[in-house]
Amino acid sequence: MAEILTVTRALKITFEETRTNLAQFLSVFFPSVRIYAEREIPVDRIIQKPVLAKYREEGGASNLLAYVPGKGDVYTPPVLAESTPIDERMAHSVVAGLEANAGPEANRLRLLAQIQSQHDEMITRALLKQAADIMATGKFQPVGKDGAKVGKEFDFGRDAANTISANYSASPVKQWTDAYDQYKKKRGPLNNLVVIAGDNWLSAIEKNAGFQKAAELQGLNAGYSRLVGEDGPLAQIVEMKIPGRPSRCRILSFGEGYQNDDGAYEPFIDPDTIIFTSLNAPRIQIYAGIFLVENGGRRWVETGQLVSDTFIKKDPDCEVLRSQSAPLLVPGNVDHIVSAKTTTAYA
Repeated sequence: MAEILTVTRALKITFEETRTNLAQFLSVFFPSVRIYAEREIPVDRIIQKPVLAKYREEGGASNLLAYVPGKGDVYTPPVLAESTPIDERMAHSVVAGLEANAGPEANRLRLLAQIQSQHDEMITRALLKQAADIMATGKFQPVGKDGAKVGKEFDFGRDAANTISANYSASPVKQWTDAYDQYKKKRGPLNNLVVIAGDNWLSAIEKNAGFQKAAELQGLNAGYSRLVGEDGPLAQIVEMKIPGRPSRCRILSFGEGYQNDDGAYEPFIDPDTIIFTSLNAPRIQIYAGIFLVENGGRRWVETGQLVSDTFIKKDPDCEVLRSQSAPLLVPGNVDHIVSAKTTTAYA
């Protein structure tokens, strides 16, 4: 019988202790985590309008206000799954981090942990691609082997005006202020503002005279407080007042990417695009349960951000480690994320 439950528990502890640092991006922008056993997960939203309470006359009746109920959605998160066979050759190899004479069970558990770490790296990058798509477009389409679409697109209904595309070749500062103006129009929180900078935009704005003057007037890095540690993949470049606007904002850089099916490297954040939002805008990670079956027929739903199990194949003998996750990143109010892209290369 496969040792599914034992391995799942052991590797869950390993996963929690050694999660790849790429997950830092998720913890910053989707800080809340909800884990469910169900596959279909209800998400309710109440979006308040910024209206004023009304005064009444002395001795008069109070003003009647109709209650506006929230909106409920039911999501079925897509499943990510990777498996790696441990054949006879791999089982007899020396595992990095252990002595050559280590016992077979110590060898096995160390090998399983290292393979799971590779799975975690791949699954985390898939989650980062999901985050980048949602933040850039308000939509996400799961994709499987050979670029084939898996299931329906998740469309969170973002206003088309929140996806800005214009010629900012001569003014990357205007790209920034246009994103801010649209964000403010949608009544996003005006504290803890951040812009995630595409590489080309960041290079262009550093050379922009207007940006340089604004930074000089404010005192570059005056009152500088870092959002994240220096050794993380998400780097804070500067915190400053947005030129010409009454708000402060942090410029962040996230230079990570992934290798596509053609072997080419693609950044998660489009080089010509900026993403404008607030860290106070609620966003969550939701994880559905994973259905497992033992060789003996016992079946159950395992919960967690990453669920790993093993199963056995015979003749030739082989143990397969499988890692699965059913994640969906959900913005509380998708209109509190704005993307702006230049249609022409920066000057």
